[in-house]
Amino acid sequence: MNNKKLYTIIFCIIFLSACNKKEKQTTQIMSDSSPKTIESSAVTFDCLNVPSISSNTPGDTAITSQDGLNCFAWQTFIGLNWEVDPKKPGQPNNNITAKDFGKTGITQNVVWETYANFKDVMRKNAQPPEPWGTPSISQNACASQATEKNIRYMSSSRTNGDFNLDADTAQAFPSQNPNWLADKNGNVVYYEVLMGEDSYNYITKNKLYDLNQQKIHLELNKNIVLPQGYDDGATTVQGGLELKAAWLQVSDPQNPKWLKYKLTQAYIYDDKTNDCTQNLMALVGLHIIHKTASQPQWVWSTFEHIDNVPDTQEIKQDGTVDGDFTFYNNTCAETSIPSGCAAKKVNDQLVTKTSCDTNVSPAYYLDGTPNCPAYPIRVSRDFPIINTNDNHVASINDSVHQLISQANPDSVFKNYVLVNVLWSSAAVNDNKPEGNPPVTPLSTSGETPSLTSTPVANTMLESYAQGFSCLSCHKNASISKEAGANKNYATDYSFIFGGAQKSPHK
Repeated sequence: MNNKKLYTIIFCIIFLSACNKKEKQTTQIMSDSSPKTIESSAVTFDCLNVPSISSNTPGDTAITSQDGLNCFAWQTFIGLNWEVDPKKPGQPNNNITAKDFGKTGITQNVVWETYANFKDVMRKNAQPPEPWGTPSISQNACASQATEKNIRYMSSSRTNGDFNLDADTAQAFPSQNPNWLADKNGNVVYYEVLMGEDSYNYITKNKLYDLNQQKIHLELNKNIVLPQGYDDGATTVQGGLELKAAWLQVSDPQNPKWLKYKLTQAYIYDDKTNDCTQNLMALVGLHIIHKTASQPQWVWSTFEHIDNVPDTQEIKQDGTVDGDFTFYNNTCAETSIPSGCAAKKVNDQLVTKTSCDTNVSPAYYLDGTPNCPAYPIRVSRDFPIINTNDNHVASINDSVHQLISQANPDSVFKNYVLVNVLWSSAAVNDNKPEGNPPVTPLSTSGETPSLTSTPVANTMLESYAQGFSCLSCHKNASISKEAGANKNYATDYSFIFGGAQKSPHK
């Protein structure tokens, strides 16, 4: 396998949820009647906080164990993937019953898809964000489609430019090298970053979408600290909630295999190519990160589609695998790099051919033209989904799949798996006391599972850097150096703030 130089920032994810409840008031999920749920009495779980097939997206968990957090992650995934109320962005449609959860062949938005896009909050020239729930209609190549309901900021590139990061923390790829991903048919994966309403409100209220305001805010000894989620039995507050999704462009929508995927039909604006195209997209990976009262260092969970990749240990000596995987082609052949493409460098030497090794970043850059088309990238999972005495991820996945099947045997969401959850068994809140803004690096106290035991990585989002930990990178999230602040102020483990720009009037 080629020498892979890995510098990464894992934009992992989280969730923390509260125990099963049939009626709740919440800052983001408010309804006059409780949704019908499917109970799990016939299904065995390795956790006490058994999830339900309902629109409940909890704000926190009192059960701080690995399996407890695994089950809370699944409850959050279920709640966030509930069909959205068409009149209330970010809230579930409680007219939808459990039997309709993950109905096949539909492209209706789910709750998290109507969250605020990172690019719509951190706008050019520090323009104030539009009101919550406003579709992405900024002045770009998609502006002519402003009457459409589903315009999405997505990018085929996972570059440090997305978050204004330093090169040594660039995400999911060797620094300065191509980082796009394509399936075995050469279809490209696109990425979007979204935030929940509490995060959006905190940023807009404090004008932290403006880099100048970030500097003023911090130098007045006001911490940048996103709200904590909680659940007191009567009220649920979501708190800081961020998601990063990986979507695969679908070129053959009549293929029955797509009945196994969460789909969306949208106008996709790619700010790397400045193109606006209408596409059918299939969800292949999802990070959820969630800040809660019990986990001020956030909880980081990540999900994938079961057909994405094989485990690395399953690859045979001849390079083939058993089974049909979207991102692994048994008939791979090295090819010369097209003459019009910009090749990457390895050890200061230009690469001349594509690679059939797994988890190797692309041989050249995409430029948005037919001269440099995407080619298949072989991907495999370096760290298999585990099932140990203290972390029953695989068996909990099986139990949730049974639970979903009880509600809807054809649900697309029974085809997604929790890869793992990162949390703290000895959480430290670096933002206490208030009035003393911390500088990087923030604490990684109690990181569980530890990096030395099991890295938490998504093959769609950390394809080329699967051996790193979320917190090992996010502890360094800080205000942009362009702000000119007198300290390297931390931004509460969130890289979103690094995308703020300066107002031209200041």
